[in-house]
Amino acid sequence: MTIRDFIQRRFGRLVMIFLLPYGALQCLRIAVDYRPNLLSQKPTTLVLLLTEPRVAVIFALWFGVRMFTIPCPRCARPLGAAVRVVWGSTKVNRCPSCRVNLDEPARAKPPE
Repeated sequence: MTIRDFIQRRFGRLVMIFLLPYGALQCLRIAVDYRPNLLSQKPTTLVLLLTEPRVAVIFALWFGVRMFTIPCPRCARPLGAAVRVVWGSTKVNRCPSCRVNLDEPARAKPPE
């Protein structure tokens, strides 16, 4: 697995961590809108609170911060703008910290 593959895998996991809970909350909100007596008063308030647009903005900001702090598997420092490889950017080819090529294996081979 190359470092580029490692970045794409971590990005995919972050997307799932972001989308699954928020999608579930949106489904609950729709259920609460159509069947107000489906849940008791307390969970209904919680669902409506967590599905506000402000909470979505907070989730998106959290996602952005987590995306740009994906660590390099070689030096463990954040890759930052090198994460653009997820969208197919070929201009970024190296880790900004250790200058390792993103097409090299994610784990360094032990010296023989």
